Amino acid sequence: MNKLIRAGFKRALKIKSLYICLAVLFFIDGWDIIKEYLFPEPGRSLPEPEGYLISAFLTMILLAAVFISSFLGSEHQYGTLRNKIAVGHERWKLYVSSFIVCYSAVMIMYVFAWAMTAVLGTLLLGGFKSSAKELLSMMLISFLAFTVLTSLFVLLGLCIHSKSMSSVTSVITAFVCMLAGVMTVQILSAPEFLPADGVPAQLISEYKPAAEDPTLVINPDYVGGRKRKTYETIHKFCPASQILTADEGVDAERVLLPVAETLVLFVAGMLIFKKRDLK
Repeated sequence: MNKLIRAGFKRALKIKSLYICLAVLFFIDGWDIIKEYLFPEPGRSLPEPEGYLISAFLTMILLAAVFISSFLGSEHQYGTLRNKIAVGHERWKLYVSSFIVCYSAVMIMYVFAWAMTAVLGTLLLGGFKSSAKELLSMMLISFLAFTVLTSLFVLLGLCIHSKSMSSVTSVITAFVCMLAGVMTVQILSAPEFLPADGVPAQLISEYKPAAEDPTLVINPDYVGGRKRKTYETIHKFCPASQILTADEGVDAERVLLPVAETLVLFVAGMLIFKKRDLK
């Protein structure tokens, strides 16, 4: 397996897609920080680097999908996987080595995003405003989220024979993940009640007063009941949702769920790949 991993690393570092992904990360995150410093809006204080880091992580979801589908799709397209099996390599070793190489590439992007934001944010924006505990929470939760995403995209990349179909499926999956993350966080963050004095007088009649407190009104955007439970379930399992709320702290559930997701996706992908016809 060591030979498979070394060969995979060599090819991953030679192809342009990894460096294109890093360049995109720089222009999405780093260049925006530079522009914010050089051309600040009048009367507005400099933003916090944490926002740019989350933006970089969301972009990374799409970049990880593009890189992994392109890298593994080429293995299918040029018959590399079929040739490796023909010379005696076991399929589980091919799957594990491919995962290790792809995961390492994603981690290169991950470390690059952190380092770039930390350096430019410190030099130009005054550094992170979050506490050390919040930053460690962001690091752990986002790290676990990208572990899950790598497992998902490797499954799609190795189990879909067509490179074009694999790329399209992975990119669509990345967009759905990002959309689900943003949507669930917005919906779940809406408060159940609003202060009555904060509602315009001409609209107050449209709001129902809260039974518990006459100074509050019911927020029409609040989602409760079964719908809320559904959104909470999506939030728990969606990597993008976890990234967006990565600074909210760490508990056993937020650690164990991504680990379980990774194991399920990894084992499922390996079982499917072992039965795939690569001819």
